Amino acid sequence: PSILDRDKAVVSTQSTGDQERAKQRRADEEAARLVVETEERKQREKEERVSGREGLREQLREKLEEPTKDHTLSLLFRLPNGSRVTRAFLPEASVKELYEFAFTCKDAPNFFTLVTNFPKRILPAYDTAEVVLSCREVGLESSTTLFLQEDDSESEGSVSEAEM
Repeated sequence: PSILDRDKAVVSTQSTGDQERAKQRRADEEAARLVVETEERKQREKEERVSGREGLREQLREKLEEPTKDHTLSLLFRLPNGSRVTRAFLPEASVKELYEFAFTCKDAPNFFTLVTNFPKRILPAYDTAEVVLSCREVGLESSTTLFLQEDDSESEGSVSEAEM
């Protein structure tokens, strides 16, 4: 082989190496772009969910009225940040109404479960059939404290727009 042929082979080998590096660089850039797009999409979806929950919270505040009858239950709601809210409910009020009221409280988490302290009981989750049970049926008495236990899962317990 001539010197010219050897030079072409060296240039060809370098070109192949450069092409492989460029191809790998493009693949890495594409993978990084996909990661960024996925994170941005997740952030947008989360912001949309939180925004939707704020609208729902306002709708429920307008809808819920505190009863004025003599035979009501005075329930204390303890929020995760330590704040307390007291409200009267009729003994016939459903557990769903308790969740809806708790959801409207300032500083209430977006997703939570209602729990009594003594005796320790978890009230039926908002998205279950048992949520139609009354305060009386689940054994709530006046002066009961209900804790809003924040849920990591967005699918359990708390109020959702689809169920309104």
